[in-house]
Amino acid sequence: MHPTLVAKAFHREGWVYEEKYDGWRMLAYKHGAQVRLVSRAGRDHTRRFPGLVAAIASLSPAALMLDGEVCIFDNQLISRFEWLRARSKDDIATPPILMSFDCLWVSGHDLRPKGLHARRDQLEEAVEGQELLLPARRLAHDGVKAWKQVIGL
Repeated sequence: MHPTLVAKAFHREGWVYEEKYDGWRMLAYKHGAQVRLVSRAGRDHTRRFPGLVAAIASLSPAALMLDGEVCIFDNQLISRFEWLRARSKDDIATPPILMSFDCLWVSGHDLRPKGLHARRDQLEEAVEGQELLLPARRLAHDGVKAWKQVIGL
């Protein structure tokens, strides 16, 4: 999904509001010991992110598909898109982190027909205790309050 710029805060019943990250959208596939990271454009980035591959391989489900954004955060925990390509040695940064929005498949079960809340439960369970694999931060349930969180009011 591509975010859409809106001019003012709004609320829609049933919507979920999450933090937006500047990174590379990625599907993470795990099947047994094999892991792949594939971009929205279909490019394989598995070799580019060995730390993420190892973290995904260590997850307990034997088969898994996560939808997320690979991000690098600066010392103020702001995601820095441009640092995925290159950054200065002087920049203080996290290693690449997969901020996951959704769990689409787990242990032989296609979760896509399930509701988002059920898939989120599976996501949180799958990545619990991980440092490089995190669920996207949820904001307030009310869209106007979520907007105020984002802009710091």
